[in-house]
Formats: sequence, structure tokens, C-alpha cells
Amino acid sequence: MDTRQLKYILTIAECGSISKAADKLFISQSGLNQQLIRIEKEMGIPLFERDTHHLATTEAGVIFLRYAQETLNREKQMHAMISDVMDGNVGEIRVNLAMEQGIELFCEIFPEFHAKYPQIELKLEDHIVADQYKLLAESKLDIGMVMVKNHDIENLEYIHLANERFLLGVPTGHPLTRFYQPTSDGDYPEIDLTLCRQEPFSLMFAGSTFRQVIDPCFERAGFVPNIMFEARTNHVIALMVSRGICLTILPESQAKLYPNLCWFRLEDNPSWESCMIYHKEQPPRKAGRYFIELAVQHTKTLTAKSRPNWAIRNNNISI
Repeated sequence: MDTRQLKYILTIAECGSISKAADKLFISQSGLNQQLIRIEKEMGIPLFERDTHHLATTEAGVIFLRYAQETLNREKQMHAMISDVMDGNVGEIRVNLAMEQGIELFCEIFPEFHAKYPQIELKLEDHIVADQYKLLAESKLDIGMVMVKNHDIENLEYIHLANERFLLGVPTGHPLTRFYQPTSDGDYPEIDLTLCRQEPFSLMFAGSTFRQVIDPCFERAGFVPNIMFEARTNHVIALMVSRGICLTILPESQAKLYPNLCWFRLEDNPSWESCMIYHKEQPPRKAGRYFIELAVQHTKTLTAKSRPNWAIRNNNISI
């Protein structure tokens, strides 16, 4: 018995007449009657009591109608869900964000994304850059986030988010704070990195994308930094600087989280470009594309928030 036959029985019960039901179904009365006889024979029991003027549902018919309607409802729901899957409205999206740079962005995006795609599960992951490339190629990751483009990796699509500067962080009370004066345009003051030749540093771990950007700065300044500690999180680094133990260099988005420190621009203005990435042969579906669109839009807001606030700084720091 197929769903077409279930619809025949439901329509007969709804119309209370085989002739009326046949008209509604656009089939002949005799054809519909033959279908009913066939179904009742298959079930082994009458579904309707009928005479020349009346048609009534039997007890068995009531049970049949209930389950027939439930079956059709489930079929309708199944088709709706399949349609949602095809449109990318259900399922999960595996997203890798640079946790410290990306988590604030994710928190900005999530409410708006979830409101539009409540049945999409955003599975947030944290992988190093090399693993991101591998997982994207293996279709085990849908969207990634990197800070430096790697043009040696083929079939990657880069969606620009923002260019971000790196800033030198100096503890309050350090002799270098004598150079800490606001500029006419309200930006961070600039400092020559060679002035830090004798200073201890805490930096992100060797081999990280961070160090790909920062290590050349020391090379251009003509010295190898005295690295007393290599960390895996910006928070650990900033904590050490805030206790007066060392200096550091951090992305501007992270520097703004520690207004109790003095932050300087560097003369050669090191920066990186944050991008969302995906594999060209496995592009995100509709919901994934919407996630990326939100990331692009909200990055502008977060970038604006990262601008220096001298009023706050001057209240918190004694130079």
C-alpha cells in the first residue's frame, strides 16, 4: 500500500461519498471504488459501511484513518527536512576559529545566526593552521580562520575580514613609558624596537603564525630578542607584562583587552590579515555562507572597538 492509496481513503472519509471524493481527486468514481475494494481486501476488513445514500467509517476504518494521516504527516515532514538539508537549513557546520582572535567575533555572530538558522549546530573547533588545511581537504572541516594566507596550498578560498596591526606592550612604570604620549590623530605612539634590545620578552610559541609576522621585525631591528617565555595564549603573555616581568608584542584586538598596559606602534608596522577560508571543491552551503557574511559585517564593528581610547588610558596609567 502506498501513500497515494492512503490519500484516497482519507479523501473518501473527508467527503463522505465516493463520488464526491472521486471529483476532488480527479479520478473516475468506478476507479476510486475499485481502489477502496482492493485496500479493504488487503486489510481483510471493511473500512466503511455504505449504502445507496450513506457512507460511514467502521471501527477499523477509524484506526486506519488515524495512522494513514500520521503516515502522510511524517512523509510531509520528511520531505520538508530533506528540503531543509538541501538548502542548508539543518545539520551542523564545523567552524575553526582562532580562539583568542575569533571567539569575540563568534559571540557577536552567534545570536543573529541562530535566529535565522535555529536548526543548524555550529560546531566550534580549535586546530592549528596546518591541521585546518588538512581537515578542509578531507572535508572534515567546513570553514576555517587564518591570519596569514598560504598561497602554496591549492583550492582554498580566502574571504578577507580585516588587516590588524601588532603593538608593543610595556608594563606601567617601565622606563620606556616616557615615550608614551598620545599622537595628534589619537593613535598609539610609535616606538623604535631597537630601544628594547636589552629587554626580556614573552611571545607566542615558535613556529606559530604570530611568530611568522613578528620574528622578521626583530631581524630588521638587528637583534635576537631575549625570550624568557613562549606561551600558547595571549592572556598568559599579557599577565606577565602586567606584572612588570617583561615586554611583549600582541595583535591590536588583544592589546585592547589590557588597557592597563602601555601599547606602542612599531616603526615597520607589522600586521596580518585575518581571513575565513574554505575548500573551493567543498564550498559552504547557504547557512555557512551566511555565517561568513556575518563575520565580515561584524568584523568592522570589532575593528572600530579596537581604536585607542586615551581618556581611559590616561585614567588607568601613571606615566
